[in-house]
Amino acid sequence: MEINYNIISLIDILGLVQGVFLGLILVVESKRIKPKLFLGLFLLAYSAELLNSILGDLNILEFKPSLLYLPLDFRYLTIPLFYLYIKRIFNSPLTKKKNLLILLPGIIEFLFFAILFVLNLDTKLRIHNSEKFSDGIFLFAILSYPYSIYYAILTIKFINKQKKNVEDYYSNTEGKLLTWAKGVMVFLLFFILIIISTIFVEGKFYTDYMYPVISSVNVIFIFWIGISGLRQPKLFVSKNSITKKENIESSFNENSKNKSIINKTYYKKLIELMVGEKMFLEPNLSLADVSIKLKIPQRNLSELIREESDKNFNQFVSKKIIVRCFK
Repeated sequence: MEINYNIISLIDILGLVQGVFLGLILVVESKRIKPKLFLGLFLLAYSAELLNSILGDLNILEFKPSLLYLPLDFRYLTIPLFYLYIKRIFNSPLTKKKNLLILLPGIIEFLFFAILFVLNLDTKLRIHNSEKFSDGIFLFAILSYPYSIYYAILTIKFINKQKKNVEDYYSNTEGKLLTWAKGVMVFLLFFILIIISTIFVEGKFYTDYMYPVISSVNVIFIFWIGISGLRQPKLFVSKNSITKKENIESSFNENSKNKSIINKTYYKKLIELMVGEKMFLEPNLSLADVSIKLKIPQRNLSELIREESDKNFNQFVSKKIIVRCFK
């Protein structure tokens, strides 16, 4: 029996090699920026899934059945890993217990197939040829789609929710709203819908046209995730992490005329700081930078800007607004 070389398998091999390479780079990068560990694992898991398809398309499994049930299907793991990456890149990590609960179905899936993989060949073939077992595997795969869709939607909602915090925190939001990450989730949702549709409408059109297109787009998709992930900095959008805020914070919390006077005083200092030191010209100015200069907690500074200018930090730190306020 000969290996069935075909263009789809060659494209998938390119995607696999590229994904493993970029995934390992991200894992190494996680020593510097920890959230990249989850993105690296996502890319490794997503790319590794291509190997089973490659082995099937090349007919390698026909004459090498010992490779059946290679534990590289991560249907329950890929999108949850990306969700955890997004949570961490926004400096909003979950507890270890919650991380484990989210990843548990994926871990169980890996262990299940790992046990099947190490069985002796006769047992493995007997299981593989069992109709009931095949139906069970099929159902297990189908159930992974709502699970993945749930975390994809959760990821998109979380990114959208963080938009306000990013605009409150950074003067320049370029590369900080994670529009590329939303694109990743939209693509995967579309990809899942295509996979589901093949269950009901499998035929020549998918084999001859859709699969080559999907494989080609997949290579670009993997490269795009890797490069975007390498460029993505960690975002600090928490407003509760400022040092020395004892007396200052208490003065901001007064519910009287004093609060209005204090606001006016600090707002004037803020404008003088922005114009005098030309801080508003700094391309990556953050709420924390200004907070440290004025010795005001970030939360209070953000509220001050909103109350006095009716703008968020991103809108406030523009030449037009600053100059108008100074006049």
